[in-house]
Amino acid sequence: MYSSTRADRMLRICGGALLAASCFAAHANEPSATSTSCSIVAFVDETDPAGLNVRAAPSAKARVLGTLPPVWVDKDSGSRVRIRVEVMEGSNGWFRIRNARDDEDLTGIAARPTFGGEGWVSGRKLVVKSQARQGHADPAEDSAVLLRLNEQQIFDGSLMVRASSLVACHGRWAQLEFSDRRLPEPDLKALDLAPAARAGLPRGRFRLWVDKICGSQETSCDGL
Repeated sequence: MYSSTRADRMLRICGGALLAASCFAAHANEPSATSTSCSIVAFVDETDPAGLNVRAAPSAKARVLGTLPPVWVDKDSGSRVRIRVEVMEGSNGWFRIRNARDDEDLTGIAARPTFGGEGWVSGRKLVVKSQARQGHADPAEDSAVLLRLNEQQIFDGSLMVRASSLVACHGRWAQLEFSDRRLPEPDLKALDLAPAARAGLPRGRFRLWVDKICGSQETSCDGL
């Protein structure tokens, strides 16, 4: 909801009440009642050679602004390099991003053409690296812990990253949805997961809120 002060300012900018509707539409990229603002880094986990579409609004029917390249896979080692993006807002499984960039230091080739402006992408194609040691029920340190990792388990390892996708964000927190079938059975059985993490979800899925998001693909982040 816009405050009266902000609304008056926008009306002055637009030149009067007759243009109010178009003026408010121009400012629609600001968080709405159904969206949350955040500040995290994510990586594009798209395998389609055509890349991931960046859209003008949080909808699969919205206009395509550009594309982001798919995951680059080293033919010899199998290592994967993803496009890095900054996430600013989440809305019903879609995320407003900016400053997407390739990592030529990791690929060893020239940076691939990448749309670097602002736009919306589906969270089904985004993953994050968290250095947290536990997953929560809500985006707060004092919320219930649904999963506590042991010394051998890590959220930012390739197994947990590839088994997850981004479903929501809040501040510097990310909510991840994990798929059982993407985790090796021994690793899945080793997780001390609370039943509440699966509540209301299709069979074989669970969700956790994590913080300590790291923006580096290859190394850990100090100070998190």
